Amino acid sequence: MIRAALVLLHRYLGLATAVFLALAGLTGSILAFHHEIDEWLNPQFYTVPSGSEGAPAGAPLGLVDLAARAAADHPGLEIIYIESEGEADHPALAVGEPPLDPETGTYPEVAYNWIYLHPVTGETLATRYWARFSFAAEDLIPFIYEFHHTLTLPGLWGYLLMGGVAIAWTLDCFIALVLTFPRGRPFFSKWKTSWQVKRGAGSYRTNLDLHRAGGLWLWLILLPVAVSSIAMNLPDHVFRPAVSLFSPVEQSVYYQRQSWTSEEIGQRGVGYAEILAQARESAAELDLDKPVYGLYYNTLYNFYAAGYGSHDGEPLGSPWFFFDGGDGRLLRADIPGRGTAGEIFEQLQLPIHGGRIAGLAGRIVICVAGLVIFMLSVTGIVIWWKKRNARRARGRRAAEAQALTVEHAPGE
Repeated sequence: MIRAALVLLHRYLGLATAVFLALAGLTGSILAFHHEIDEWLNPQFYTVPSGSEGAPAGAPLGLVDLAARAAADHPGLEIIYIESEGEADHPALAVGEPPLDPETGTYPEVAYNWIYLHPVTGETLATRYWARFSFAAEDLIPFIYEFHHTLTLPGLWGYLLMGGVAIAWTLDCFIALVLTFPRGRPFFSKWKTSWQVKRGAGSYRTNLDLHRAGGLWLWLILLPVAVSSIAMNLPDHVFRPAVSLFSPVEQSVYYQRQSWTSEEIGQRGVGYAEILAQARESAAELDLDKPVYGLYYNTLYNFYAAGYGSHDGEPLGSPWFFFDGGDGRLLRADIPGRGTAGEIFEQLQLPIHGGRIAGLAGRIVICVAGLVIFMLSVTGIVIWWKKRNARRARGRRAAEAQALTVEHAPGE
């Protein structure tokens, strides 16, 4: 009875999530190397024009100066993020959003929202619109990135949908594992066949073996990816409350301020210069010896965030400090490797999901895992379809046999 119930759960959880997981698996494989692919497709976003001696001349501008230059050159955008690695041969990045139109209560359309800056002069090198529905070279990776996380659905709908898929997938990981266990003994000698793909078998058996063995061989990879998918899509609504049952995890500043009134949120009282100074001071107080590479301002909830170290160079992710937009006081500091057990577990989710926790090898594993997820989804649908047709065929034969029995039954 229990096994039969698990079979039904596995069947319908798999069918409900198969298409979404197949799409997420394919796009996730690409995103494991999104930076390299985007740089190959769009070198204009990653190169700085050389000086007369083959290298940009002068020292890179600081984040505050770069933000000011971007704001001056692009008055139709409010600069909400500025990032620089402090290298003269690597462009800086500014992200902007159009200010809210007070008359209509909407945000006007803009041609671009990402601006690549010369790190030394601050001049604009290139622009792009992030997450446009397009397969053009400059739009491909941003579109795949958004599609992977939200299917490009509006508002929170994409996060809720993919978060629900991730929860179902996590549960199904355990159900699928149990269903591979043999019914008889000896356990391990019988279970061994579940890890194998039989040679020379028919198409159905090969499909079944690929589905079962593929899931088993990568189970210890697929489960963490499934759990991290919950953390990516439903961090405050599901993941942090669940982890907090075992170890405290503080809700994000973004989530906390969603319930605040406009009076509690307040008005912007400090700028990037004050926040940069506060970020450096706070880092020194917490013995964090890393430069600030990025500054972000949330216009809706009036808070700043400062990222330390490097955008892609930290295996466990970058430290981020959060500051009040009114007076600049430190709200919280997220430093990888520090905090409660629950907070450290949370910090691991993004590096696990993208594979960066294990460097290049980890990203390769995630790329392969994405392809396996696609394969498991397809083979699962094929198994269901063939079994469905077999059940229908048996039903037709049974109905035909019953009809013949009635037809030839002796009269009363």
